[in-house]
Amino acid sequence: MEYITHSPEETEAVAFELAKKIKAPRVVCLTGDLGAGKTAFTRGFARFFGIEKGVSSPTFIIMHRYNGSEVINHYDLYRINDYDELADIGFEEQIESGISLIEWPDAFMEYLPEDRIVIKITRTGENDRLIITEDL
Repeated sequence: MEYITHSPEETEAVAFELAKKIKAPRVVCLTGDLGAGKTAFTRGFARFFGIEKGVSSPTFIIMHRYNGSEVINHYDLYRINDYDELADIGFEEQIESGISLIEWPDAFMEYLPEDRIVIKITRTGENDRLIITEDL
């Protein structure tokens, strides 16, 4: 499926609708360049599960956990150098509970479940985004 959005709010709205189709436990990989809208997507996704505030990029701390009607684990793997760093924070155990949204997953795909969902977000203009998902 392809979606075109023209603002962060529209990106959040698409994510909210997609969240309705995803049941825990599940891993969702968010790919896209810096500033593409991965965290905006996560905000909208989390809102579906009743998480209204506090969703921000975990760039410097690697992971945020949000508690709503489902647990949402939000990872940013950009600064991770190897799998041992992930293992040290209990990554394997955490992704088996709730729904894990993973930004910058590319270097670690071999460690993720094969039934993962990949969502690609591409900046096509200042506020415009192309969101490509698998059929959910």
